[in-house]
Amino acid sequence: MKTRLTSNLLFGLAAASIFAVPALAQEAEAAKGPEVKFSGEVEFDAYTGDVINDDIKSHSYASTFDLNVDVKLNDKWSASVQLEADGETTDPTAIYNGAFVQYAPSEKFAVKFGDLTFSEGAFLNFYGYDDPADNAAGMAEHDIRGFEIDYNGLVFGLGFGRGDNDNKICVEEDGEESCVGVAYDLHLAYELGLGEHVLRPFFDYKSYQEAKHNELHAGLDANLKFDAFAFHFVYGLHVDALKEDDPKATHAFLAEPSLDLGKVNIKGSVFYAIIDKKNPTVHGEEIPEYFFAYGEPSVKINDAIALGLPLEYHTNTLQKDDDTSTFNVGLRAYFTPVEGLDVTGFAKVNIPVGDDAGDDTGLGFGLETVFAF
Repeated sequence: MKTRLTSNLLFGLAAASIFAVPALAQEAEAAKGPEVKFSGEVEFDAYTGDVINDDIKSHSYASTFDLNVDVKLNDKWSASVQLEADGETTDPTAIYNGAFVQYAPSEKFAVKFGDLTFSEGAFLNFYGYDDPADNAAGMAEHDIRGFEIDYNGLVFGLGFGRGDNDNKICVEEDGEESCVGVAYDLHLAYELGLGEHVLRPFFDYKSYQEAKHNELHAGLDANLKFDAFAFHFVYGLHVDALKEDDPKATHAFLAEPSLDLGKVNIKGSVFYAIIDKKNPTVHGEEIPEYFFAYGEPSVKINDAIALGLPLEYHTNTLQKDDDTSTFNVGLRAYFTPVEGLDVTGFAKVNIPVGDDAGDDTGLGFGLETVFAF
């Protein structure tokens, strides 16, 4: 009897232990809490003025700091918050740049709500316009507070405009001004993968709730790849005041070929915007000039160092009657000692070509340092 009781007791303890292990593991996982991941990017730049023609030698800066905090709550729920400091100074002020929550029950479906950002048709090859917060052939960044649905390549977003993407009505009463936002933004895009090729048609409508002022961006962003050759193409339609005859639409075209042969790399950008002369659509810095062409062959010296020879032609204006074009040529040195760190130094000669571009050839230098974490 004693032997049987002991055996039964041992069996019961063993069974309880087996069933308790998953429960204890779940409790340990629950006690562990959310997974937190930090990532971001830092850039600090310094540039000279024209070292040949400026009577007083000058310099300028640019600084950027992006910090992303991603929180994984469980297998389906996550959240993210972004902080940003960006400015033409050595000490830009850090600001809250947005936060959102995401529910993703599968790899093909996700819902986000909170602070979201959309951009389309960015300049990829030309270093001078590669920040979609400022410039884009399709659409520069639009910030909203709303929601986004992603399903198998389809993107649908809707919300209130925020930041520079908002429009406000201000009323002054008793010497005090109060403002309310009135802009709404709807974004739609679809990313279609065809082997190594990617086609992305897009549509964005921004309403200011008045007939004479609203914005429409639409077009196609295409990335094509053929072994060592790649081709990026963007068509962007930019329209304001849809219910009015004026202003007229702007049609933007961007072609960016690149060839990667290992030691030798060649990339280029050609941009042209058809802008109505009498009644143009204006979207701030989004379209920087009506035409420019850029090409840069580069040679890889070793795994860490490459040298490039940029050749550029810029009209420097949106007005075709202004003859302010310049030709730029120089040398760019790329230093990448470890993954995540990029240092670029350059010297650039600015040669006036247009009648209104001046007579003096200029020379400037710069150093840009970027590291990601």
